[in-house]
Amino acid sequence: SNSQIMLRSCSISAMILLVTSIVSADNITDGMINWVRSKGGSFNDKVEIRRIDPSDESSYFGVFAKEILYEKELIMHIPETCYIEVWDAAVDMSALEGKEAVDANHGNLCKLTHELIQEMKLGIKSQFAPYIAYLQTQKPGQLPAQWSEQGKNVLRNISFPGSEIVDWIDLNFQRTGCISDDPFEVHVVEMVVQRSFDTALIPLWDMVNHDNGRINTENDSMYSEGGIKVRASRLIEAGEEIFASYDTCLDCFDDENFSGTPEILKDFGFVENYPHRWIFDNNGSTIWFEIWFEIDETHNGLYVDWDTLEEDAFGVPGREDILFLQSELERLRRVGKDFLKEKGSIPQYEWEMINAFHEAAVLGISMAVEAASEVASAR
Repeated sequence: SNSQIMLRSCSISAMILLVTSIVSADNITDGMINWVRSKGGSFNDKVEIRRIDPSDESSYFGVFAKEILYEKELIMHIPETCYIEVWDAAVDMSALEGKEAVDANHGNLCKLTHELIQEMKLGIKSQFAPYIAYLQTQKPGQLPAQWSEQGKNVLRNISFPGSEIVDWIDLNFQRTGCISDDPFEVHVVEMVVQRSFDTALIPLWDMVNHDNGRINTENDSMYSEGGIKVRASRLIEAGEEIFASYDTCLDCFDDENFSGTPEILKDFGFVENYPHRWIFDNNGSTIWFEIWFEIDETHNGLYVDWDTLEEDAFGVPGREDILFLQSELERLRRVGKDFLKEKGSIPQYEWEMINAFHEAAVLGISMAVEAASEVASAR
């Protein structure tokens, strides 16, 4: 799944046609697999979709190998006819930059939102009914923008100045007139951002979880004739989870230049495993980023990885950037003392994610300051 928070099913809106009978998750995922196969696609019999902890009905879903998958072995093929997409109506963003690209992206996501709203209303009458049945099990509140007010307030204060991590639905979809304040429409936007690939929703492929440190798949472009094919990029052992990347993927364009650990939390609802990527513009007034680094791990521990390989790379932060990072580190430590003393009424999962994000940010920035300072002293 495009999130690591797959929770129990719930009704979305009384006015919407929903699946009213209690259907097991196994039946829903089996229904999607059979439907994809009926459309000319495939799903390897050596692979299964199940909860991370089969004994815990609240644990999220993942895709797992039941038997050994060999390098280059096909895991799934999802035909274009199974996509919910708005390609004909979407704005071509390939030549756009800056705010124009950001606005176009929001516009495209708005169009996909309205497309999904129509299919959700059709329910079992939708041509994508098996996929819609699965989406109807998705509970609102998986992303910070839909958290409790208490949780949103704490994360808003901890997040970096100018971040839309909590308020992006209001700022980019409600205030622009894309959607109303109808909880159903808000939830559909949440699902579109969480589960879409560019301007398409792709069943089954969107159930593969993200982990940039354990990617074991490769895939053709989602725009390939006949649809997307996903293969094992190495031998995958029986019982091993299958992973992809949500921000360094083939069709992600240059997402890794402006999307990191905060954006993964914003768009998918979890604090990712290492590597953690942190990107700043050093003054909060532009969309151009000047500081980029990753915190990665090896068997020897954590280390800072700078972007220095290309001619136009971000490089190692200079003295002005170091001062910015130091001020941000001081701010994080201060707000941590102010807002992380007591959990209060914040739901447990939100509290865990807030603390994990704060700890990751403090550790990452402190390591970057130390490493960059050493480089600056040696110059």
